[in-house]
Amino acid sequence: MKRIRIIHRLRTALALLAFCGLLAAGGTVWWANHTGLPESWRSGIEQALAASGLHAEIESLRYLPLRGIEAGEVVIYTDASRKRVLGRLDHLLLDIDRTKLSRGDFRVERLELTGARVTLAVDPDDPESKALEISDARARIEFSGVRQIETSGVSGMVGGLRLEGQALYKLYRPDTTGTLEDMERARAERRRILIAVIDAIDQFDLEATAPPRLRIDARGDLEMYGSLRAKLDFRAADLTSRGVDIRRLDIDGEVRGSTLVLHRIDLETPSGGMNGKLEYELADSEGRFELSSTADLPALIRQVAPTLPENLPTLEAPPTLNAHGSFHRDEGTLRLKIIGDIDLPGPGFEHLSADRLATRFAVEATLPRPGADGAAASPPLRDARLLLEDLVIEDGAHQLDGRAFVTSGELRYEFSTDLPVDFWQRAIQFQPLSQVLDDFSATEATASRVEATGMADFHDPRNWHFKGRAESSGIAYRGVPSHYAEVEMDLCHASLDFTKGKVDFDYDDYPLRKAHGGPGTGSLTVDRILYDNIAKTVEINKLRGSVWPAPVVRTFAAEVADELEAYRFHRPPTLAADGTIGIETGLPRQDLRVVFSSDAPASYEFLEKDLRLSRPKGTVRVLPDEVRVSGLDAGLFDGRLRADFTSRLGRRQQQIEGEIDWTALSVPGLATTYDFDSTPKGSITGRMDFSLTGSDVSGLDGSGNILLEDGELFEVPIFGPLSPVISAVLGRRKAGFEEANEAFCTFRVEKGVVSTTDFFTSTPSIHFTGDGKADLPKDRLDMTIRMNARGLFGFITLPLRPIYEGLFQFRGSGPIEKPEWRTVSFTSPPEDQKSRLLEPPKARPVDAPPRARIVSPP
Repeated sequence: MKRIRIIHRLRTALALLAFCGLLAAGGTVWWANHTGLPESWRSGIEQALAASGLHAEIESLRYLPLRGIEAGEVVIYTDASRKRVLGRLDHLLLDIDRTKLSRGDFRVERLELTGARVTLAVDPDDPESKALEISDARARIEFSGVRQIETSGVSGMVGGLRLEGQALYKLYRPDTTGTLEDMERARAERRRILIAVIDAIDQFDLEATAPPRLRIDARGDLEMYGSLRAKLDFRAADLTSRGVDIRRLDIDGEVRGSTLVLHRIDLETPSGGMNGKLEYELADSEGRFELSSTADLPALIRQVAPTLPENLPTLEAPPTLNAHGSFHRDEGTLRLKIIGDIDLPGPGFEHLSADRLATRFAVEATLPRPGADGAAASPPLRDARLLLEDLVIEDGAHQLDGRAFVTSGELRYEFSTDLPVDFWQRAIQFQPLSQVLDDFSATEATASRVEATGMADFHDPRNWHFKGRAESSGIAYRGVPSHYAEVEMDLCHASLDFTKGKVDFDYDDYPLRKAHGGPGTGSLTVDRILYDNIAKTVEINKLRGSVWPAPVVRTFAAEVADELEAYRFHRPPTLAADGTIGIETGLPRQDLRVVFSSDAPASYEFLEKDLRLSRPKGTVRVLPDEVRVSGLDAGLFDGRLRADFTSRLGRRQQQIEGEIDWTALSVPGLATTYDFDSTPKGSITGRMDFSLTGSDVSGLDGSGNILLEDGELFEVPIFGPLSPVISAVLGRRKAGFEEANEAFCTFRVEKGVVSTTDFFTSTPSIHFTGDGKADLPKDRLDMTIRMNARGLFGFITLPLRPIYEGLFQFRGSGPIEKPEWRTVSFTSPPEDQKSRLLEPPKARPVDAPPRARIVSPP
């Protein structure tokens, strides 16, 4: 009994002792976790990790019952020097051999991450550099051999990206494999890749409900150059980056030492897909790739290169691209070489657009590498070269076929095309070619063909060259239409050189053709038309054809063409033109000669009436401030007209001066043209030096002489006051009258008023002299005629001799077409009339009027 009580009390004591031990152990654990495990433990664990190849610095340790020892604020270094930080962990669970721990032998068998936060430094030497943050990191890390770790169950979140994988790593530095320079280049490239990964992740808006997944299965030596092997598998759906929706992105790849290989990149967007391959040498910073795409490339390019300018080309739909190439990263630059083909639907850039552009291409370019020093200040492209082969541009039913070579400073090209004129008017902005193109106008029926080679300097808008051949139908230039035109061109900023030109003008709507009929077209050829942009002149060589002159000259100088419109040919004359036209008013070098002739008549307005010139011919010379017409020869009023005159340009009123002579012009025709009330007979011959200001007869000045032949100048009442009575008795209008049918005088014209002092005519019985004025603007005549009766009429007037001695005087006044003549008292004639008045009439030859002389050399 007594023994039973002792045993019971012993059991109670043991239970109390165990309970106290537990309390002591719990207190010890609480105290250890509160104050931290001994410093010797932390140092021992750090040494144990270093022995396994993992160099770490532990901020704190605590013991977790049934789990192990947890290290807090752990910094992982790349090597024993602890100069480069590989990563940071907020906590790490250590599995330590407890049997050896009591003897002070720290041996770490396993590490565990359970929801830890891991920070991987981009640049271990720079604490301020970017870092890859992994949250909710989970992994089991076992030291399966000497300085070898094996990770399994790896998972974590990088932003919205789910990271998974496993790995087997060697943690020691090799003694003979690779060099320090090679390893440093590999580390530097891994840093750049890590930065690119961080930046790429930052560009995506990731859905938390369905995060993208990246799985990495890796093995190798972290410090041995070329030893790393890893398989990569990335899967993502419903992503958004810079406003671009990505439905699906799948990437399969691997890392072979310093080589990153992406066997498949498959991207799907609402606008299309993209797939390709990539191989990248990390140590050499160079790679190769293949790419096929039907996606919206402009949006994707902006995603990966956000610093591009805003005015990039636009497309109506995603392009189709197939390409392969290589790239090389250098200090601050990225060098690219790409070969492929592309098809762009509805491309547009600023003022230019088309329905389609397709080409094979090869491009080499050097770009500033993002993040490199000075990259922001570098130009977007350096040493760029782009070759376009089999280039096709389509615009409606029209197309361009060609090739081009583009560098960062220059464009060279050759092409053949039937693209419409308005396309070139939008496309070409170089002066003066752009200005010339703007003068063309086309219709839907217009067709054109251009074959050309050329170049353009992107830095100097005046350094360009264009050479080729063009032909067109149904096109107009400066409002002058043509059925067909062709020309060879050699153009640059300094000059536009057109050679071997041919034009068939369209005269369907030309006013002269409508007014007088005639052909609907006229052909013209020209050896050369040279526009000198420096001298501002147009040089014309051997322009020949049967065309109306004004439309031809209008294509070069509208002001001169307006002057030529005054010469209204009824049919296109034969033209030959050579010389120089000044584009700017008053240029001293302007000197254009046009020789013309026509079998058809022409009209010209003179003294407010249209004169009809038959078979005209002559020479027109266009000078800086005047147009000279010389050698003009034409039929007029059944006679012949010859003239030389000059038309002044740039005056507020038309001003013409020169000389004119005429032979045997029909007086009836003249009377009809100038609306005389009577229809006199005869013809006139004469000449005149004249000047005309404006188009009104009041602006006419000049001097000359005139001869009337076989005319009916006036009727002389030989029986004085009885002549009308005798005419009435005999029933004859001219009974008692004597006619004068020839006359001659010199004259002067001042402001449209014609005056003469030596008028002379005669009948078989009478000499007549006279003086007077004819006011053409007012249509009034005021003239005095004196006569000396001879022969039969002198015998009849014998009874009057004591008073008048056969001398009589008449006065004519009234309208020029039909003045009223009456007898007036005789007055003494001027001195130059006396000899003619008092001499007996006798036949004598009348000198032919002098021919026109040239005012100035043609």
